[in-house]
This record gives sequence, structure tokens and C-alpha cells, in this order.
Amino acid sequence: MTTADQPDRFRHRMERTYEVTASPQQVWDAIATVDGLATWMAPTRLDPHVGGEVAFDLGEFTSIGVVTDYSPPHRFAYEEPWPPIGGHDWSDVSPIATEFLIESASGGSCVLRVVSSAYGTGADWEKEYFDEMVEGWIEMLDGLAKQLNATG
Repeated sequence: MTTADQPDRFRHRMERTYEVTASPQQVWDAIATVDGLATWMAPTRLDPHVGGEVAFDLGEFTSIGVVTDYSPPHRFAYEEPWPPIGGHDWSDVSPIATEFLIESASGGSCVLRVVSSAYGTGADWEKEYFDEMVEGWIEMLDGLAKQLNATG
């Protein structure tokens, strides 16, 4: 989907790329398993197949989404609704889609790319929430990259 497909929508997007000294399997284990996700992100429940449930315990609330791709050890993707904050009407916003892509690189390393995106109405609260989410994501993903470089 592009903004041309949704001219009345506002696109929110975050993309981060990391080259890490870990193997693709080590990265997969960190980003697409319950134990791995819990070490750098949040306590997690995961039914590891397309259509399965993924749930992140974020303290104040639990975000429950659906797995949209589970292709070990290359791609893990899921969609989750915007969080239940501020009594906003969520009918006009798309789910937040997150995708992890793992590619082998030379010398036994690999590249991890993470993309989160959604379409919204352009309301101030959407931008504010997405910007805060991205700030938290970057901190967690930077920590994950350090963890993977230490174990690789």
C-alpha cells in the first residue's frame, strides 16, 4: 500500500538497519522466539505461524497482534492495533505493521532490518504516539544489536 493508494491517509514509518556479527539463526532466535524477544523487548506470547497470535506485555497494557509472516530464519512480521489510549476512535487507522528481515553478509555476519509502519488520519495524537513508539523502538533495537554483537 502506498500513500497514492490512500490519498486521505497519513503514513507513519520507522526503518532501522543493523549489521551484526551474529549468524542469521542467532538473530532469528532473538527476534522471533518467546525467549529471545523477552531478553530485549518485553515478555511475549507467540504462536509461531502465519495467523498465529503475538502478544507483548508492555506493563500498562498488553498489545495483541497477528503474525503475518514467519519464515525462519529470514522474515518475521506481524500487525498489531494502535494501543488503547486516550479514548481515540481507531476505525480510521490501519494496524501497525512490523517486519524483521535477516540477510546473510560476508564474514559470518548478517544484516537485520526492522520496519514499522501504519496509515492514519494525520491527527496530532497519531504522530505523537508513533514518534514516542519509535523513540522506544530505537533504544530497544540498539540494545538488541549490542547484544547480538556480543554473542556473535
